[in-house]
Formats: sequence, structure tokens, C-alpha cells
Amino acid sequence: MAEEELQKEATSAPSVSTPTSTTTTTAKVFLVKERYEVLFDYPLPQHNTNDALAYKVTDRINPKRELFALVCSTDTSPRLSLIPYLKSIDNSHIMKLVEHGVVVCPPNNNQQMALIYQLPTGPRFSGFGNIPDLRKSPEKFKQIFFSLVSALECLKSYNITHRAIRLDNMYFKDETYSEIILGDCLASFPGFHQPPAYETIENLMSDKEGRGDGNSGQDLYAVGVAVLSLLYRKELLKDLSAPEVLRLKLKKTSYSLLAGEDKMPNPYVNLFKGILHDKPEERWGQAQIYNFLEGKPNSFNMGGSTEAPKKSLTIAGEKFHTIEAVAMAMQNSPQEAIELINNGKLLEWIRSGIEDEKLYTKLEKFFKQGIADTLPQIVICKTCILLNPHAPIRYDGVSAFPDGLAKAVFYAQKKRSNIKPYIDIFSNDLIKTWYMEQTNARSPLNAAEFKIYINRQDYGYGIERIIYDIDDDLPCISPLFGEEFVISVPQILKALDGTYAEKVVTTPPFDKNIIAYLRCKLGKKIDNILTEINSSKVTTQISGILHLYSYIQKKLGPSQLPNLAQWLINYALPLIKSYHNVKYQKYLEHEIVRQAKEGIIMNIYSLLENEEAHNNDLRQYVQAVKDTNSLIALKTRLLNDTGKLEEETREQALRIGTIFAIIVMTFSLIINLINWILAQ
Repeated sequence: MAEEELQKEATSAPSVSTPTSTTTTTAKVFLVKERYEVLFDYPLPQHNTNDALAYKVTDRINPKRELFALVCSTDTSPRLSLIPYLKSIDNSHIMKLVEHGVVVCPPNNNQQMALIYQLPTGPRFSGFGNIPDLRKSPEKFKQIFFSLVSALECLKSYNITHRAIRLDNMYFKDETYSEIILGDCLASFPGFHQPPAYETIENLMSDKEGRGDGNSGQDLYAVGVAVLSLLYRKELLKDLSAPEVLRLKLKKTSYSLLAGEDKMPNPYVNLFKGILHDKPEERWGQAQIYNFLEGKPNSFNMGGSTEAPKKSLTIAGEKFHTIEAVAMAMQNSPQEAIELINNGKLLEWIRSGIEDEKLYTKLEKFFKQGIADTLPQIVICKTCILLNPHAPIRYDGVSAFPDGLAKAVFYAQKKRSNIKPYIDIFSNDLIKTWYMEQTNARSPLNAAEFKIYINRQDYGYGIERIIYDIDDDLPCISPLFGEEFVISVPQILKALDGTYAEKVVTTPPFDKNIIAYLRCKLGKKIDNILTEINSSKVTTQISGILHLYSYIQKKLGPSQLPNLAQWLINYALPLIKSYHNVKYQKYLEHEIVRQAKEGIIMNIYSLLENEEAHNNDLRQYVQAVKDTNSLIALKTRLLNDTGKLEEETREQALRIGTIFAIIVMTFSLIINLINWILAQ
């Protein structure tokens, strides 16, 4: 049988090769970009950070260079879009990124991203023992602060946030411990590994995977916490959980909570009040910090009003005095929140409690637009966005900033968690509502299309299209890839080739993640092919996949994909069977097996979708049908004519029989008459 022959060819396919950008030398050494040897038998655990494992690296061209690689975890994704910028930065207070590449890690041969860094000359922070007392050394205090702020100023010039600023991710420039070098900020999601003390109130409200890139103000806040820890010579709030830290920061303010861990030296009070301010618009920026450290006059806000609201609002038996606390409490008690909205107590508190007429007018307009037909959780979510626009979108158990939603969905898919809340967020204009309340943030250009994407179940759409569209950091995470780390279009074909090399797969060689990723990377040029893939006709869909993969291979490579070709010809059997000529089917079955060995998908596609062959087959089929119909008609006519002849024969026989009987009777009468006459 043809299927058996194709299956036999598929099982004999060659094994998968290593990634094109790398070449393995031994089982525990991996060569990146033909130059940097990652030594997996030489781990450097003292440099592990952001859930990435460190290994020694040797530069083949300059062996004296001190390098190490951070091999990223696959539970999250490295910040791939920032790598080119970080490679170009050469700042004495930012750890130098030298190179990057996908490596195959022993013992399981998992593919992971490796970030190769220049090893800092000074020690990594490992405790307060060797660090000078900054209370007694104002100059070292200023030097440390200047080094950190100048590093952030450099990153800001590239529109980059660090989002991994904490003591255990810092190095000192030398043994004097007077200047700091910031460690890795690429190996994982932004803010994912930050201790709660280093995160602002708004970031603590978010799930760690949904914190997003944030802004430079959040980095400066983390710098303030790090320097305050050095000043107090202890890690702040290290024994408290994130929910408890959030509760206390809301209750006491960040400055009061963190500075209250020890006695604050008077000269630094205004500095830390400004940098740890909980209102983003009043938090100190780089200019204010520089002015303070250089002793220049500083007319900027030193902390804002501390006057408490006149009235509190009671939710779930607890009194709340601030908008931020009320918004969070409403999210935690949805039934009571709806009651407060319906009975007018929320509006009453805003007008008479915090005396905010602008917010009162905005909420009153929203409630009058009609919320009766809207799901209660949607009403609560939008209300809380209006109350506290700096907070993340919180809905149905998930909490994330819009620029962190893609990573949150990615993380949920990796953990096989429920992604329906994220689908609802994209479906109900919650992102649009959030961005309308921001003053310094712009929504993605295609945000208006999210609702269209999410409501389409076609290949190339859905939530998969959205996450790849708005976040360039994410690799394609199709389960068809196995352990492959796929971050480019050609790698998709190579990963599929590797999958079929390991085992014969009976499922189609594509899924929603793959097609959505390809649509995002290749753009509108493949829209016509997507129409074929989304056809309800199986043969048209098969033709679309062959068309797409042959297009990619021709334009971007790889040049040979023998294993994927075997997969495709098994998948394409219905397309072969769509030809009417059985002899031509046999020819195709044998010919594509030969073509598959060459690994060129275009040849298979051209063979199966030959327009001239299709036309000839159709013409021959139509002629064959016509000839068959003619023969059937002739047979029918003959059958009908035979019946008529038999009827005529019977009638003729009856007439002849009758005449013969009359003749016999007449003859008998004559004979009898003659005999009678003779007898007389």
C-alpha cells in the first residue's frame, strides 16, 4: 500500500541536527557563534541569577578574557527584543553583554538561550561584611548612588528598563566597594524575581509574570531600596510575604515601612522620601536625585500632603481611607463592591470623603451609561481602573499590566493554567479603558483589533495572534517543537524537522501557535495562504500548509528538511487521493517519496499542485464520466428495445398460430367432407 511505503520511508529519516547558529564540540562543551565555548562541566553557581544557571565560557580568539554564560530557564522567556541594545551598550556600571545564542544543554539536550557576559572585575554582593558603613562614609554613599543612577540614565537613553535591581544581582567595581555594576536584566521576565520590598505598590498588586517592562521610576524605586539596605546593612522586609508587604505599604506608605526598619540619618530623609514616594507622578526622577547628591537647591516635591481623608469607606468589615486601598478591597470583595456601586455609597465617599469632584464626575458618567447588562466582574474591573489607573488590570483571579499580559498568557500556557480570564480581558475593552486613563503611556497601535482577533477561531488569530503581535520577546511555544527553543521563522521548520526525526507523528505539522507566530513575523504577505489554511476543504488546507512551508524554506531556509518533508507527504495523502486517475496517484506516491529524500518542500508542493496535471486529470475525468454515461445510456436503450421485440414476437407468434389453426381446421373439414361423399 502507498501509506505503508510512506510510513516506511518516514521511520528511516535521518536524525535532527544542531541549531544553525551553534555547533557542538563535545558532550559538555557547546560552541556559540563559532567562537565562544560554553563549558557545561564548569558551573559557576556564585553567578546564578534570575533563574539562569552560570557556566564558564572560553573565547577561542582571546582566551584571556573572563567570560561566563547565563543559561536561561525555559519556564519564562528572556527579553529577546532588548539583546541587540544591551550588546551595543558599553557602560562601566552595566555588566557587558558580549554575545548570545541557543545552546543544547546536557544531560537532557534541552535547547535554551545562553547570554554571554564579561565577568565584572569586582566581587558580587554576597553580604554586608566587607562593605563599608555608609553612615560613616558620605562620599561612598554618593558614589554608590551616582553609579546606580548613571547606569539607569544610560538604559533610559535606549528606552530600556532594568527591572531586576536588587542587591544579590549587583557587583562591585573593585575591592573598594564604592561603585556598583548592575547585573543581568535579560534572562527572565521583567520584575519576575524581584523581592517584594523592591517593588512599588502597583507592581505588588500584579502577578509577577504580568508586571511588564514598567518604567524608569520603578527602577529608581528599586535603587532606593537597594541603597537603603546598604545604609542599614540588612535586607529589608526579607521575612515578609508579598501580600503582607503590599498590605503594609498601603497602610503605612513605602517610605514609612522601609525607613522604619532602622534610624534614618537626617541628611538622607528627603532623598529617600522622594525616591520611595508611592505616587508615581510625585516620585523623584534622576534630575532631583542628582540635584540632591550634588548639594544643589531642589525645589521638587518632597513627599506631598500627608493629610488623611475626612471619611473612611468600610468594605468587608475593614475601614479604608485611600483610593488605592479601596480599589484593592473592592477587587477582593466583589459582591460588596457591586452593592457599594448600586447603593451610591462609593460615589458618596468620593465626593465627601476624599473630595475629588473630577473622579466623582467620571464614575457617575460611567455608571449612568448603563451597567445593568454588563457582567459584575467587568463593572468592578473598570471601576477600579478609574479609581486607581496606576494599578494593573485585575480580573477573575489574574492581575497584570497591559504590557505584561502577553507574558502572563505565555506563562499560563507553559504551566497549563486557565487562560479564559485573559481572553475575557481582551474581549471586553479593558485594555482600552486602562490606556485611556494613562497620561504617559500609549496603547499598542493594533489594540483596536484585539477584539476582532480574540473572537476569530481561525488559524492565525485568537489569543495566540495577540501575544506574538504585542510582545517580541516570546518564543513560539508549540507542543510540536518538543524541547526546541524557537525564536525565528526558519527555526520553526527546523524544529518540526527535528520533531519528526525523533518519532513518527500522526498529527498535522502545524497548530494555532505556529500559524499565529508566522503571521506576526511574516505579515500580510501570507494572508492569501491563511485563507487556504482556514478552508473547510481538507485538500485546500493541506495545499495551504505546503504552500506556506515551501515559501518559508525558499525565502529563509533551511535548504534541506528531509524529516519535515516525510511528515508532509504523509499528511498530504488526501491531496494525492484527490486526483481521479489511479495510475497518476501511484506515480505521485512514488515520486514524492523520492522528492522527500532531498528535503525540498517546494518540489513536493509543485508536484502535488501542478496546474497542468490538475487540468489534465479533470479533463480526463470529465471525458471518462461522459463516456461512462454514454455506455450506460446505450445499455438502458438496449434493455428497453429487447423488451419491445419480445412483445412483438409474441404477438406475431399468436397470429401465425391462429392462422395455422384455421388452416388445419379447414383442411380437416375438407378431408371429412370428402370421406363422407365417398361413403355415399
